[in-house]
This record gives sequence, C-alpha cells and structure tokens, in this order.
Amino acid sequence: MASHSGEWQLNPSSHRLDWTIPLVKGEDRTGSLEFSINGNDVNAFFPVQVSFVGLGNTVGVRVASVSQVDNGEDVVFSEDASFITDNYLVV
Repeated sequence: MASHSGEWQLNPSSHRLDWTIPLVKGEDRTGSLEFSINGNDVNAFFPVQVSFVGLGNTVGVRVASVSQVDNGEDVVFSEDASFITDNYLVV
C-alpha cells in the first residue's frame, strides 16, 4: 500500500481490497488510495466495483409521522435516506 486515507483490508477469499473511510465530515470529505501490485495483467482489476454506503440519516431530518389528509388517521410508513457522490475517479 503506497498511501491511503481511512482503513483498508485485503480479503483473499473473495480477491478483494476493501477500503473504508469510517467517518466523513464536512471539513474532511475526501479520501485517496494508491497501491501497486506485481504482475503484467492490468485487466485483472477490471471491471472495478465501487460502492458508497451511508448509515443513518446524514442531515438529521426525520419524518415524525404520516397521516391521511381527509381524516387525519395515522398511516404506517417507512423512511429511506439516500445520498450521491459528487464524483469519483478510477485512474
């Protein structure tokens, strides 16, 4: 591993390199990972799979309740929060 931010783990059983940034804050919202390997088959790394996972609500806004407009009766509901990245690069 040449340089990195966050944490990394090599998973030999699934042939994966898992890289994690445990906490992303507004003032520290970027990360980088640089590594090199032996061998001549650069295509062994492609396709690259990148995923982003956020736990919990990122802005602190929650839906308290949902009710029907016509009679005010409470409605059972679920809530999903999602976020997207500005960009990421695989170079």
